[in-house]
Amino acid sequence: MEARLASWRDRMGRGIAQLLIIFVGVTAAFIVDEHRGHLAQQEQLRQARDGIVAELGRYETRALEHAEGITESIERWRSAERAGEQAVPGFYRIPGATHPPTAAWDAAVSSGVASLFDPQLRLELGYFYTEFVGVHDNYARYLAFTEREHLPRAELGVASFYDPSGRLLPEFRVQMALLEDFGADLRRLSALAGKLRRQLEE
Repeated sequence: MEARLASWRDRMGRGIAQLLIIFVGVTAAFIVDEHRGHLAQQEQLRQARDGIVAELGRYETRALEHAEGITESIERWRSAERAGEQAVPGFYRIPGATHPPTAAWDAAVSSGVASLFDPQLRLELGYFYTEFVGVHDNYARYLAFTEREHLPRAELGVASFYDPSGRLLPEFRVQMALLEDFGADLRRLSALAGKLRRQLEE
């Protein structure tokens, strides 16, 4: 009887030990899997951050360069006006696409990686890219007017921009005011891009 009881205890002990081994193994597998998932998520976040930093850095520099070009273009016309001369109104065209690339941010949002950023930083990035799109939509409208009205008149000569009294036509005064606003927006967005880039690099 005692032998049978000892044998039963033995079998029970082995069964519990096996269950314990299985439990520990499964738990360890979950922990390892979770750790791998965390590492993969962190790598995705790093890649997204690097892409957005590069995107913001490029915009920070290029937007400022274009803003300077806009200021120079308008100032050339103002200098002529102050000297009492008629001149082709200032205009500016950004080479290439009207909207610079936003692929890094778009990819971070569509993949869900953007949700891993600090909430305040994510909010600020979202604001920047929304403003970015709006400002460049305005530029696209300005550019359409420039190509439709300004450039053909430039072919006709300086006088075609002025009324019989020698005043610049109102639509071209408005065009230059819009261009000046665009230049100011580029400066503002350049500064904001720099601030966000530095936050991401910290």
